[in-house]
This record gives sequence, C-alpha cells and structure tokens, in this order.
Amino acid sequence: MTGRACGPFDLVLLDVNGTLVPSLPGSRPDAEATRRFPVLVRRLTAEGVVVGLCSDSPAEQLWEYGRRLGLGLDAASGAAPGFPVVAENGNVAADGTGTIDVVTPFPDRSVVCGEVARAAAAHGLHRTGDVTAPEFGGTEPAAGEWAFGANRRASVSVFGPSPFVHEVRRRVPTAIARGRADLSVEFRPDHRYAVIHPYAPVERGKRIALARLAVRTPQRTLVVGNSPADWIPGVPGVRCAFVRDPAVTGEMREASWYASKKNDLKGVVDILENVLRHQVSPTANARV
Repeated sequence: MTGRACGPFDLVLLDVNGTLVPSLPGSRPDAEATRRFPVLVRRLTAEGVVVGLCSDSPAEQLWEYGRRLGLGLDAASGAAPGFPVVAENGNVAADGTGTIDVVTPFPDRSVVCGEVARAAAAHGLHRTGDVTAPEFGGTEPAAGEWAFGANRRASVSVFGPSPFVHEVRRRVPTAIARGRADLSVEFRPDHRYAVIHPYAPVERGKRIALARLAVRTPQRTLVVGNSPADWIPGVPGVRCAFVRDPAVTGEMREASWYASKKNDLKGVVDILENVLRHQVSPTANARV
C-alpha cells in the first residue's frame, strides 16, 4: 500500500454471500466481472485503498476465499493474509497481518454449544468433525450426522437435517435468553444450517462492530453489500454501497454512497470502478 488514499475511502469491505457470490444456489459469477475484479483490486491497492471482506463467515474461510479472488496478492506466500476481514457478522475483526480481535464477545457460547448437542442427541444424530460451508470448499454432514461450523470464535454455526436445525432454533433462545432479546438464530434457505449470534436482530452485528472499530481506528470506510445487514447508518467515517438486490430498500439506496444497478459480482465491479473514478492521484486516470 502506498499510504493514505487520495480518494473518498481508505478501506473498502466487501460482503460475500449475495454480493461477491450470487444469491441463487448454483449460479456462477459473471466471467467478465471475475476477470476485472482482481485488476480493480490491484489498482485500488496502488492508490492506497485497502480492500477486505466483511461477512458472517469465519476469518480463516474469508482469508482463503479472498486469496482465490485475488485479494492479498502482495502478501508473501504462506505468511500474513495481506487483507483485513470483519468476520462472523462483525463479531470478529482481523487485520492484514492475521492478528484476530473478538470485537463482540459471546459469553454464553459454551452453553449454546451444549444446548445444540442436546438437541442433536434428541434427534439421534452422530456428531462429525467441524465443517466449512460448500461455498468455501467444504462438505456438509451426511444423513444421520450433524456438525458445528469450523473456526468460529464469537458465534455458533450448525449443520444438519432440517428438523434438528429447527429444534436448535426452538431450544437455544429459551435456554439462554431467558426472555431477553439478546440472541438471534438465522437459517439458510434450505434450513439445513443455522448461525447463532449474541444479539438480536442479526442485522445489528456489522453495525456494532464497525461503530466500535471506528472509535479504535478512525478511517474512511465503504461497506459494500446486498442487504439490511450491510446498512451501517450513523457511524462516523462509514458509508455504504449496494449491489442490486430486492432486499435493499429505497431508503437505503437513497442514503447510500452509491447504489449499483447491477447485481452480485457485476455490481461489485461497478462500485469499485466508481471508487476509482473518485481518486484524485494522477494514476487514477490510467486505463484499468
């Protein structure tokens, strides 16, 4: 990186599911957008803008996925990841050196894990080793099995049959929250996966994290996403941009720094090109 960016942002954080990765299962990112994305990242890096990821997934999975996308290309092989991540819906943050910080702790995490295990026993399921989601190259548990998601530090993710996952949704808030609205359980559309966070609603996670990080390390940050979870109003120094998605309300689009008319990775490329257009250094006018 060449120092503080001369444009509007020092840091761009990209959401993954529904933003970099298509929302529809089985869909592939646009081929031209896939080619242009790492080129734009290199241009932004040369202009002093750091590009990282901001997602519900754990840090290790995000680092691996980001490297496949072309992030952190200047980092030494096998050394530091070279780009920051805000992971686990904002609960965990890590810089490009690999230093990990739990921003939003989950004090009852071990109790939650115990309730999940009891729900699995009630369904007669066998626990397998921790797994990663298919979008990160993982394999989900087979029939009759369940598993925790790997590498989580301040949240809990669970894979298994739909009836078991629904049982987790019923048991955990009752056992932990005791009537307080400080726990959320979110399903994946196929209901074979759930993630549990220490607050409700789940949309608060990234807002909490970025507000705390803005106090610790003030910088001009752009969050790029596709849903209300990526909407960060009222945090000094943080602006939002959105790819096209029906979950993005008119109010969010109107108040955003930029709202693309393109979806998924094509929208991300459009937004990054717009960031580059606002750079004021001489190289900003070079052809991408």
